[in-house]
Amino acid sequence: MSEPSVVLLTGNQRRHRWVARRLASDLRLVGVVSEGKFSPAEPPPGEDRDVVARHFQERDEAEQRLLGDPRPLPLERVLGITHGAVNSPEVFEWVTSRAPDFLVLYGTSIVKPPLLAAFDGRIVNLHLGLSPYYRGSGTNFWALVDGRPECVGATLHLAVEKVDAGPILCQVRPEAAPADRIHELGTRTLTAAAAVLPEALRRFARGELEPRPQTPGRGSLCRRQDFDADAVRRAWHNLESGMIAEYLANREERNRACPIVELPGKP
Repeated sequence: MSEPSVVLLTGNQRRHRWVARRLASDLRLVGVVSEGKFSPAEPPPGEDRDVVARHFQERDEAEQRLLGDPRPLPLERVLGITHGAVNSPEVFEWVTSRAPDFLVLYGTSIVKPPLLAAFDGRIVNLHLGLSPYYRGSGTNFWALVDGRPECVGATLHLAVEKVDAGPILCQVRPEAAPADRIHELGTRTLTAAAAVLPEALRRFARGELEPRPQTPGRGSLCRRQDFDADAVRRAWHNLESGMIAEYLANREERNRACPIVELPGKP
């Protein structure tokens, strides 16, 4: 196979535009499905609301510093949809009309049949989390809440019906710095994953990368509804207590305790 063609199914925020731009520069990106933002319920007025607002403000500031302001791709390459419409007949028709070799998922709603069936074995999910240790929503955040920065990372895996459970192509950890907070680590994880994804996809397309099945029943399933101000406070407390510096001082030992599937021959 020559350079594989790809349709990206993603969100519509800065980090999603950045990934689309990065893949467009490194792969034959033939289309992007851009899904609208999910709007969670706000906490009641008071300290909790202030904590959650600061958490997301820090995310925006970190992404601005590390990702810049990526321009959207030309409209003829993008299908904009509302949140939750990724499994609609309109999306299925639009994606299949582009006849991509692969679909790449990042930050979109859970993909189900008929897309999942039509591209079985050809859908790669960029999951910001290290499966099977953490699966679901906001997984790198919960690793920091639990005091486990060695479990911050990204997993490139084949999409299956069970959440974040498909066979793994490869995984990465970010290059952490002692002063990093939640969103610096999260953004560094994203850029590390986007850097290896094109080569992983090429090797998989050529039959040079064998997906590794995950062990069922392992790890934690993280749920969007469990996120709250108390969880943010616990993560902040861990960071302010020197969690990252302690991890870096013992990085090799802690990483060995949570092994990952690295891309063979990665520098």
